Amino acid sequence: MFDQDEILAWENETTVKKTFIKTKRYKDPRIEKLKEVRKGIKAVHYNKEIKSCRKDHYRLYRNKMTKLVRSENFDMIVSYKRTSGWLTW
Repeated sequence: MFDQDEILAWENETTVKKTFIKTKRYKDPRIEKLKEVRKGIKAVHYNKEIKSCRKDHYRLYRNKMTKLVRSENFDMIVSYKRTSGWLTW
């Protein structure tokens, strides 16, 4: 039914496939922390952003949108997303 060569080739294929399987699945710390925050664990809540950083970010946003208005690229204008100081990605 099967030759010895075919059997050896099939066995080699299966061993090659097994070597390509990842043995370790590393955890993504962002996903883990987000799960804990959604569960309400108080120890891992995000800290608020510093006020000066928020002001700098908002200033950069305003400058960018002003440039778009002056160059008449109205379709690229996006609304500012306020996060109330909470750090986001």
